Amino acid sequence: MKPLRNFVKRCCLVAENARYPAVDLYLTYVNWCINRRCSVYDQFAFLEMLERQGFVYNARPGRSFFEGIAVLPPYRVE
Repeated sequence: MKPLRNFVKRCCLVAENARYPAVDLYLTYVNWCINRRCSVYDQFAFLEMLERQGFVYNARPGRSFFEGIAVLPPYRVE
């Protein structure tokens, strides 16, 4: 879980009004892990760990997102 905490601490904005697409958050996390040569959690473990940290996951038809977190612009994967 330490790599995930480091990712959130370095690459993300944690704020009550933040919102970010779940798939983009996960892809940014995977890219960050690969660049640092650390283990990557699968998307289901990633989702569960973020929820345990207090971030709310919302799944709606055609889109899903996390509330309370967003990726900082320099780390976004496009």
